[in-house]
Amino acid sequence: MSQQNTILPIQKSDRIQFLDVLRGIAIFFIFSANIPVFSGFYFFPDEGRYPEALLFTDEILDFIMFTLVDGKFYSIFSLLFGIGSVIQFNNLKSNNKPFAPFFRRRMFWLLIIGLIHLCLFWQGDILTLYALLGFTLIYFIKLSDKNLLIVAVILILFPIINWLIVYSTGLNYHRFFFLTSSDYYQHFNLPTIERNGIPFADFQKFQTNESLLDYFKMNIGNTFIRIGAILREGRIFKVLGIFLIGIWAGRKVLNHDILNNTKFLKKIALWGILIGLPISILRTYIEFYGGPEDYWKLSKIISYALGTVPLAMGISALLALLYFKKPSAFAVFAPVGKLALSNYIFQTFISVAIFYGIGLGFTGKFGFTVIMGIAICIFLFQVLMSKLWLKYFRFGPFEWIWRQLTYGKRLKLLKDKKL
Repeated sequence: MSQQNTILPIQKSDRIQFLDVLRGIAIFFIFSANIPVFSGFYFFPDEGRYPEALLFTDEILDFIMFTLVDGKFYSIFSLLFGIGSVIQFNNLKSNNKPFAPFFRRRMFWLLIIGLIHLCLFWQGDILTLYALLGFTLIYFIKLSDKNLLIVAVILILFPIINWLIVYSTGLNYHRFFFLTSSDYYQHFNLPTIERNGIPFADFQKFQTNESLLDYFKMNIGNTFIRIGAILREGRIFKVLGIFLIGIWAGRKVLNHDILNNTKFLKKIALWGILIGLPISILRTYIEFYGGPEDYWKLSKIISYALGTVPLAMGISALLALLYFKKPSAFAVFAPVGKLALSNYIFQTFISVAIFYGIGLGFTGKFGFTVIMGIAICIFLFQVLMSKLWLKYFRFGPFEWIWRQLTYGKRLKLLKDKKL
């Protein structure tokens, strides 16, 4: 087939460097939000940790990280996902190719990768949700800017309505998935603990388990817990809403050169932080010191809906301002961002190998500060490996697999040797 009739991957010259940098930064902070779960920090008491790994900075750093990181950087990653869909749309449009068939293939194979990651390796996977919601972007990609933002705001605020409906009707639809996980665990005689009279997955036993087969079995059961948690918090609405903001932002980046509009970026950074930071601090206080009463739960939902996205937008704009002032200072993040899918999945493999019983078994042994130090070390390793990999290869290993499946053709992985 001639090149004119073939859909080709976006070339390096078409990339906007800042988006790779922002993606790389997001990958690090998503990992810093995930590693406390990987490490067993939330599932094991302080009594079981190494005494020297408990530091006076633990609680302070935990408070700061939850305020500034939790929910914010997966929101930034969701924003980038929306921007990426616009880039793909424009690429196909310029080649007179239909967007929907291509994007469905792209999301289908991302869904397969995500399901393998979710069901077998990491119950906190985001790829599956991204792929499922990605299918819906086909119907939003041509929506006007105004309507995109209106729908986005409604979706981001809808978790509040979702909670009120569940509370007032007692229709706890997400409970089905928690009960399904319990039934699964009991059917396969896997370890459980009792919560409110219901057998629930024992995450301490899961993380200390030394059998690879049982690890896979338990992780499949944990998948139902993940689905229930996503539905309970209304994450489907939030992520889709941020995708739509990403489509809007992608148009502004590509068609209106918004990244060079310093005045606009300063306004977004200022208002995003002024609105989002105080509300996010309030949310952290509620999370750390609030009780089990329903008004605390509702306060948590409201503060998340009102504070997370503005702060994420403010951080993104601030990073853009800093980047364009001195791009070289941020260049280290670009290789990680170009290999975002591979780095995200390898973070799972590395963390399981370090913390879980099927690996080195350090689960529940470290305090929060030490865990963040480990996250930084792992990320620095990924920075070095990403730079080295891109010296010889055109794509990351998982990006290469995904692209080949999407484009339905074999793509060259090795770079041409320079003479």
